[in-house]
Amino acid sequence: MLDPGSWSRGRILLTLLTVAMVALPFLVVDHAPVTDLGQHSAQIRLFLEALEPSDTLYEIQWLTPYATAYLAVGLGWLVAGPLAAGRLGLMLLAIAWVVALHALSARRGRSAAAATLASLLVFNHVLYWGFLGFIAGFPMYVVWWLWCLREAPQEHPWREAVITAGLAFVLYLTHALWFAAGMLTLAVVTLARRRRWRQLATRWLAVLPTLLLALSWYRGLSGTTFSTPALWARPLSVRLSPREWVDAAFGGLHGPLEPLALAVLAAWLGAGLWGHRDALRRHLDRPLAATAGAFLAAAVILPDKLTNTIEFNDRWMPVGLALLVLALPAPRLPRDWHRAVAVIALVVFGLVTAATWHQVERVHLTGFDEAMERLPPEPLLMGLDFSRASPRVKQPVFFQMYAFGQALRGGRLNFSFAEFAPSLVVYEQQGRPLWTPGLEWFPDRVRRGDLGWFDHLLVHGPPQIHAGLAADPALEPLHPGGEWRLYRIDGDRLRGAPAPAAPAPLRPTPDQTPR
Repeated sequence: MLDPGSWSRGRILLTLLTVAMVALPFLVVDHAPVTDLGQHSAQIRLFLEALEPSDTLYEIQWLTPYATAYLAVGLGWLVAGPLAAGRLGLMLLAIAWVVALHALSARRGRSAAAATLASLLVFNHVLYWGFLGFIAGFPMYVVWWLWCLREAPQEHPWREAVITAGLAFVLYLTHALWFAAGMLTLAVVTLARRRRWRQLATRWLAVLPTLLLALSWYRGLSGTTFSTPALWARPLSVRLSPREWVDAAFGGLHGPLEPLALAVLAAWLGAGLWGHRDALRRHLDRPLAATAGAFLAAAVILPDKLTNTIEFNDRWMPVGLALLVLALPAPRLPRDWHRAVAVIALVVFGLVTAATWHQVERVHLTGFDEAMERLPPEPLLMGLDFSRASPRVKQPVFFQMYAFGQALRGGRLNFSFAEFAPSLVVYEQQGRPLWTPGLEWFPDRVRRGDLGWFDHLLVHGPPQIHAGLAADPALEPLHPGGEWRLYRIDGDRLRGAPAPAAPAPLRPTPDQTPR
């Protein structure tokens, strides 16, 4: 599907530079400011445990539509170990975005500079939340999109059907929403090319088994905690405001970087439209523009949350804008000017992002590595994040970091992605916790009796929080200083902690005795 002749030397060099600058922020830190990386890394540990014949606590969902991203995390685990697995895996997925955009621009004969500018949108709120499956889905969707638009030859229909079936299955395994987008794409292509109904019927027959699998999986979510009503939290007037567009397109870092980046993209688009206003139809990639418009419309009209999926609408904005940058004609400027604008924007964005990530790690992750070093094997670990946000990052990027303890040492947590019905690894028998639920989101709700179910406590908080905890005779600080500190819980000295009732089996511990 990709023409090697479309890859000029200049395009290859620009692609390599884009890859390098997108990878840079991941390489200057030990811990990227991304919310869910700890839980994703812990999924690899649970996967390895679930492979053991003696394990009866977990089960692997081989056909869950969120599995493909864990190939990247698993590769990071093999190369650099548990603490770096998520960061390196996410870096590989971000690079896949860049390659997909440049490959798409080459295939469609679009500007390489436009692909580099579109690559700035890789650093969006979806990345900072750590929605790895959705990030992995975009490159696979690009492959599917190109396949759908391809004119299928008359000969070898079975080969076409096998490849179509394989691509659909991989797209499903990558992310359920991208599979839905892929099926809508195929439907639109079917309507647009209805005269070639025999070829298109073959494609639909090829995707039918995966489509039935997806419907069966979705029906299985009913009755689980993952199935929740749709929520429109913001009115249309708010969604269309400039500030919301900046947050929907990027939404990662505080400061002027992201508004300036969006302004550069808007100026590029505006200059291209104005410069080609007399022959816009000839210079416009209409299939790409239609796809971009569909994603942008989804970002505006879809609910904020659906089936326990947050950022349900906004996650389509970076994709829509990236495709729009490719679809519209580049400004009427010399090609060297195009590359100069793209390279300057890329280098500035990459360097500022890398510097910000390094500063976040230097300021807000003090004590974290010491805590990881002092964790014993198989701890029963509670994690509480009282600091929540950073003045440099818009997302709450710290509250799942305690899950790195499980990734590194095993054991159990007060909350795990194994509780999510669509996860790769889930508890074989789901049960409600005996401690206060939701402590990862609301640490202030913790009760003294909750500590009795754990033997270690990892806390992220200001000095006054740690001063109060260190004064408790039931908590032994295991290392001094830092925003992150690890405490050993002495169950015998938990004064006034009532024994919790046991209405259901204790999910994350191997026995029924609170520590």
